[in-house]
Amino acid sequence: MSSSKLELVPVRKEDAWDEMVCRSPQGTVFSDRLYLDASGCNYHLYWVKQGSEIKAGVALVVSNDDTRCEMDDLVIYGGLMFDLDMNRPYVKRRHDEFQIAEYVIEQVTQKYVSIEFQLAPQFLDLRPFLWHEYHEHQSRGFGFDLRYTSYVDISSLQGFVGREEESPCFCNMETVRRYSVREARRKGGSVACVFDSDTIVDYYRHLMERQGEAQSSAKLSNMKKVMDVLMEAGRGAVYHVLNSKETVIYSVFYGWDTKRAYYLFGAGHPEISESWQGTLAHWEAFKDLAKRKSIREVDMEGVNSPKRGWFKLGFGGNLSPYYHVYKRELG
Repeated sequence: MSSSKLELVPVRKEDAWDEMVCRSPQGTVFSDRLYLDASGCNYHLYWVKQGSEIKAGVALVVSNDDTRCEMDDLVIYGGLMFDLDMNRPYVKRRHDEFQIAEYVIEQVTQKYVSIEFQLAPQFLDLRPFLWHEYHEHQSRGFGFDLRYTSYVDISSLQGFVGREEESPCFCNMETVRRYSVREARRKGGSVACVFDSDTIVDYYRHLMERQGEAQSSAKLSNMKKVMDVLMEAGRGAVYHVLNSKETVIYSVFYGWDTKRAYYLFGAGHPEISESWQGTLAHWEAFKDLAKRKSIREVDMEGVNSPKRGWFKLGFGGNLSPYYHVYKRELG
């Protein structure tokens, strides 16, 4: 493939963008139009075409004046997604991906005065970013922040319905996580799947205020909209953890696409807590997602701080790197 034959073309409203996101290994729920619209961010979508053939898609969150690519708290992964023939020999596909990435970088650095996004963990070859203007302006190249998430394989739960604690998924969890599930049961804890985003948003608001990071009403409103839209589309679920008095003490939200589910939000009651609440929430969510939705994998969506990271990794997932890519000084 020659990059001289590629074109970067804005996506039209009638185009089948979400189908490409579904096909692409790098496509995630965060690049679906449904999700982007609900998140309240301003965004640009492009096709990368060779003639009439689509080779990739590009999803960028942009500033309100359309001049900068920027991050949004609710949009975790984005950027470039390849849409190539998976039957093509890997060595040729890797070459094509390099050519496409190199072309897209050249185009977006001309369109935007600064660039910032996080690539999906399935984006493996960063050489086009590393080598951009390699000989001309090394000091003006792209910067990277290494990030990690955890992928939990929940597929074994489908073969252990009713006896999930015998499954490899449960056995892979750390001892403390397994103990917490059993302690929750002894203390009368339970989980309910509900169509209610208000409680989790309220708990999240209190949590962030306690941490001195009060969230704007716009951010909270967008969180709620993301949850509501995904639930209405049959692609999201809220799980409430109740104590023995039937009080909701913790709440988590999962959204999903055709590849996996994503842990998106979670927060506890501002005054009541139990040591097992978070573990029970995720364990029961895993069981429900595997049984009711036949979902095989969960992205715990970020293990990038010590306390939160160790908690999430305790569910036995595989550590997966991904990259925050940025270029802030363009001229």
